[in-house]
Amino acid sequence: MGFDMRCLPLIGLVLFVGLGVGWRSWLQRRRHGSSGIVLFRSHGRAQNVREAGAIVLLALLAVQAIAIAVDPRSLDRLLVVRPTATVQWLGAVVLFVGVAVMIAAQVDLGASWRIGIEEGARPGLVVDGLYRFCRNPIFLAMFTVLVGFFLLVPTWPALVVFVGTYVGIRGAIGAEEGHLWRAYGDEYLAYASRVGRFLPLVGRLPGRLGGRFAAR
Repeated sequence: MGFDMRCLPLIGLVLFVGLGVGWRSWLQRRRHGSSGIVLFRSHGRAQNVREAGAIVLLALLAVQAIAIAVDPRSLDRLLVVRPTATVQWLGAVVLFVGVAVMIAAQVDLGASWRIGIEEGARPGLVVDGLYRFCRNPIFLAMFTVLVGFFLLVPTWPALVVFVGTYVGIRGAIGAEEGHLWRAYGDEYLAYASRVGRFLPLVGRLPGRLGGRFAAR
């Protein structure tokens, strides 16, 4: 990995965390009076475990990004395959596109932006911006970032992070859907029945799922 490429995973990760968490929480506090970070406040143990797991997986990415920036060959023994320069540039593009989409989706949320689940909060159901096409653009952007990171740093730990994130997000989506139904009822079900989970028209929810959500 050349000198010009080796810092890209770390730059991408710094932008991901710095803008997606640091800047966005600052903006939330400035505009709405609270940081919007509500980790580990859920009454559900599974949700708290997912949130702790997300922190661990992020730390694992950070260690790899720092290691590759300091010594490009430090992770050679962990490579799934040695990437070509073309694949790395593709990975950089995918990663930074993912960061851009994530920021746009977070701005679209306005007062409803949260990291974590805040039971009882009703800041408003967001159905505009990127949310017209996809119910979970932030999660979609996270997958995009991780694909880009893996193309840049195709190690076994990066693959574990991707798989672990996929498992965690599947559970998080179920928890969030239940939370949104409890908060917004039929308004959310109407929205979810016409907008796909990640892609337009794909993963729409049937209009009558209140019983299932209420049981969560």
